[in-house]
Amino acid sequence: MSRVEEVVDKIVRVYSMYVDDKLDLYMGNRYLLVAIENLIHEHIAGLINADELKEIAMKLRDKIIEGPGSANPFVMEVLGILEEEVSEENIREALELSKRLFKEDRFDKIEV
Repeated sequence: MSRVEEVVDKIVRVYSMYVDDKLDLYMGNRYLLVAIENLIHEHIAGLINADELKEIAMKLRDKIIEGPGSANPFVMEVLGILEEEVSEENIREALELSKRLFKEDRFDKIEV
């Protein structure tokens, strides 16, 4: 199993625990955004390259859609920004959206 697959599987496993087992959309979506933001910061620190971050975002988004579902659309938008391109502008946009989501604290919403 590749490093990317390990990261994606771990995140989906924890997310699924919250959404499927505990029926807690709020904590599941909050965890998901924290995990994504953590990966962004690892990229900024040089621990994950742009291609890996993009691949993680793509695979994570696909697995959540086909697996547990119930992801907040704004959290999925953060993944979409990283899927599009991992650039300084997109990193800044993803972090700004993340900051706004934490401020609004609407992780239990699954519709826009």
